[in-house]
Amino acid sequence: MSSKTYSAETTELESPFRGIDLSKPTYGKFRRLIPLAYTLLTVWLKWRTLRIKRRLFGVERMEAATHKFHSDAAISVVRLAVKQQGMIVKMCQFLGARADVLMEEYVRTLSLVHDSIPPRPWLEVKNRIEEELGAPVENLFKSISEEPVAAASLAQVHRGRTHDGHDVAVKIQHVGIDKIVEWDLEAVDLLSNIWSRLETIIDFRPMVAEMRRNAPEEIDFVHEGRAAEEIANLLSDRNDTTVPKIFWELSSLRVLTMDYIDGIKITDTKALREAGVNPPDVADVLIDLYNNMILKYGMFHADPHPGNLFVLPPKSEDESLRIGLVDFGLTKSIETDFREQLMVLTSAIIEQQSDVISTTMTDMGFRTREDDPETYTALGEAFLGDVLRSGKAYADQEMVAEVNENLGKLLRANPILDLPGDVILIARVMGLLSGLGRTLESETDLLISVLPYLDPDKDQASDDDLFA
Repeated sequence: MSSKTYSAETTELESPFRGIDLSKPTYGKFRRLIPLAYTLLTVWLKWRTLRIKRRLFGVERMEAATHKFHSDAAISVVRLAVKQQGMIVKMCQFLGARADVLMEEYVRTLSLVHDSIPPRPWLEVKNRIEEELGAPVENLFKSISEEPVAAASLAQVHRGRTHDGHDVAVKIQHVGIDKIVEWDLEAVDLLSNIWSRLETIIDFRPMVAEMRRNAPEEIDFVHEGRAAEEIANLLSDRNDTTVPKIFWELSSLRVLTMDYIDGIKITDTKALREAGVNPPDVADVLIDLYNNMILKYGMFHADPHPGNLFVLPPKSEDESLRIGLVDFGLTKSIETDFREQLMVLTSAIIEQQSDVISTTMTDMGFRTREDDPETYTALGEAFLGDVLRSGKAYADQEMVAEVNENLGKLLRANPILDLPGDVILIARVMGLLSGLGRTLESETDLLISVLPYLDPDKDQASDDDLFA
């Protein structure tokens, strides 16, 4: 866990939070659905109105109004997320990390939910620890802070010390969060279906389906602890990655105790530079780490938003910087066959082999209304190809807008009927990494970084050999 301490008095969203009861999230199926539906409907109607005005009066004349709309929309969504908490916060965390494709108004505002979720009161937390672990807190820990070091959508973290002297982070699941997650998934499922009838630009239904598949594991801390241990074992040969050790005697289904990681938040570039760390070097390590997990091992930390990634600066010249990974609730294992198909697809996209792209995507589970190779090729380019051949280290807003425009025309004529869930999750991870790449001013050549993992025999080859 990070050394950053939660402070309600210093939150950067103090003004937008004014007037909101932050003591507890809204509880009840319809009490959660109605505010979410109202907020999204209001934003959507204002957006449609703005689009009409931009056509009537021109984009330039409406520039100030456009920025104000996006700023107000971001604030209204964050106010809702902080009040509702639960899965709404998870969605904001994902969108807030997309500095590569979202306007600054959204990135700046939505990203604040990584640190600004109000914590539950200590008495509630203390009671949950004792109920889950079956003993008084003072018998379980030598000491534990009453103030959390982090408060998130599903749980909060308190720093503690074991009786044998280990500094630990104790993650405690919020009371009632299992019902909140269930209600939120029902709500976004309903709203995404309504959205699909109103708009054809983006279909959120596959993403919602993937969220529903993963939600049970995110609130199962035994699963999270085991996933952390498996990732730690896979990455044990790397000296640039740290995964916290799990203390099983102090853990349960809803309480997880692990090593305390004292690091710098990965997006805090000012603190990184003050610690002597070059942010683009962090991006290098991060990209190689995810190539390693996805393409080599087929198991990866699937929630790399800034609240879950920390940088540990080297303590001496002999050491390298390390990235600390926390929160393994969303960890994905992919079958060997699927991983090999993904490698074949990536190679085909790089080499622009339309027939191979089409065949492989069909084998992986992609389905469109018409079996058209042109649509599959466009999907492949949108998924990976444009970024790899762009010469840039991440997808920027201009690139994404162009890809979406071209892809949108094809998909309106030939809609996607089915998407493999694993690809949705990998695409989500790639989106988050792209946003982090921009924040870290990444200089990584993505094409060169991925090639050794597509052909492991070339690990030791020179860059020239890789392109031979």
